[in-house]
Amino acid sequence: MGHFITGVLTEILTPFREDGSIDYKQVEELIEWQMAQGIENFFINGLAAECQALRVEEKMKLLKTIYGVTQGKAKIMACAFENSVELNKELLDLYEEMGMADCYCITAPPYFKHTQDALYDYAAELIDYAKRPVYIYNCVQMGTLFAPDTLCRLVNEHPNLRGFKDASVDILNFIQCTLRINPDEFDFLGGCDGLDGVMMQLGAVGCVSFMAVPFPKEMKDIVDAGLAGDYKKCMEAQHKVLRIRNLCKQAPFNAAWIYAMKYGGGPVGMHSRMPKDQDFVPEMLKTQLDDLAKEYGYDVL
Repeated sequence: MGHFITGVLTEILTPFREDGSIDYKQVEELIEWQMAQGIENFFINGLAAECQALRVEEKMKLLKTIYGVTQGKAKIMACAFENSVELNKELLDLYEEMGMADCYCITAPPYFKHTQDALYDYAAELIDYAKRPVYIYNCVQMGTLFAPDTLCRLVNEHPNLRGFKDASVDILNFIQCTLRINPDEFDFLGGCDGLDGVMMQLGAVGCVSFMAVPFPKEMKDIVDAGLAGDYKKCMEAQHKVLRIRNLCKQAPFNAAWIYAMKYGGGPVGMHSRMPKDQDFVPEMLKTQLDDLAKEYGYDVL
């Protein structure tokens, strides 16, 4: 069967204006810049895109806008992170009507703990319902993580499940999954920018990366070296990204990632839909980010 997706999937944020409206022109500029940097896959309407704050019609327009730029030259993984099976089905139906996504991504039900049997039933229904390949996002923000045996059962019994993005930051969990499922036939994807290099060494064929929004080249360096089997180069690239991530994590949500857009030549001036204090980078942190960017060879204005 082979792999459906390999490489970096940039987890696209939603460029909001200061008043909270979406700047769709900036969406186009962001995708154009990403593709110019060599990115060939996009993960859209995910948590980094503030999907919980997006109306359904906005999700559809974001998909249409992004596809309008890619025109089939990049793969699009469209997320359905809704609160119930029925709401997810409604969103999957809308995605399917548009016909612009290559595959879909689902998570565990949010907010509350579920048994692994309940999690299996929930995911299985959505995997079978979808008309395109489905990926699972093992997401720490949800109340439940997929256990390796649950994932293995889903893979064996539901062939439309093609991959797994593991953001559990639990390396043993990831290895247990690759022990049970053939990584040559299933798309294991890294899901934490601080661990993607390690996961590439353990069988991943790519990663879904929010760091790739401002730093696509750095994330490609990790994944390309991992795919080439160059352990040393892969980990050198991972250490570089980890230094950036350690600083970005000191600001709320995605504020530092938005600030860092100024380094690489992509569109700038984005905002979040979060409250104002969540959309803020302290001056001292800006200085630290600027200094690190200079060290890495970027022109800092």
